[in-house]
Amino acid sequence: MLVDLSRKSPTPPGIFVLFDGMGLVAKRLENIPNDDPPKVRVIPDNTFYSAYERTADEVNIIGRIRWFARET
Repeated sequence: MLVDLSRKSPTPPGIFVLFDGMGLVAKRLENIPNDDPPKVRVIPDNTFYSAYERTADEVNIIGRIRWFARET
């Protein structure tokens, strides 16, 4: 996995590494427009889990995933 540590804002939406309080996770993030305070939608690719919203201050973004590979 290649992570761009300089990209800490989910604009445009994409897959980011974030610290969830217990460890590092990769999640799809998107800004929710016109909210005060600003909010972020956290969307897991695993359909077993539901998407949820957090304020931008509650999401600790480490960086944007630029490339990844996996075994098939």
